[in-house]
Amino acid sequence: MYTQIVVTKQLEKETHRTLRVLSKHVQEEDVRAFVEKAGKMTELGDRNNIDAVLHVSVSANREIYEAIRRCDKIMCDALRELMKEDFEETKQETLLETIKNLMDTMKWTAEQAMTAMKIPDADRGKYIAKL
Repeated sequence: MYTQIVVTKQLEKETHRTLRVLSKHVQEEDVRAFVEKAGKMTELGDRNNIDAVLHVSVSANREIYEAIRRCDKIMCDALRELMKEDFEETKQETLLETIKNLMDTMKWTAEQAMTAMKIPDADRGKYIAKL
């Protein structure tokens, strides 16, 4: 078994951005460069890796990401695009949980719950399949 210690402050900026953004004390320029590069990647494997890196980086450096989001619309849009799938998945999980809660507490059918929540007819099948 081996242990490797990476000192992110000593990494070259251009070649190790992915590791640098995993630091708890990330630099804004590293975040910006990583997001710009990540936005150009289209392969599924790359996207999954980008999502994982962003989750770790955002949770460790929420203040920097919030500052970027508030001050830079283009970068905010790029972050939103990168995390679009996560947002949609979270939204669907929340809606599904709400449907279940309404069915339980109000004794409604799934259809009644989705009608009350104004879920479009076209989307109802995917929620029914998960119930």
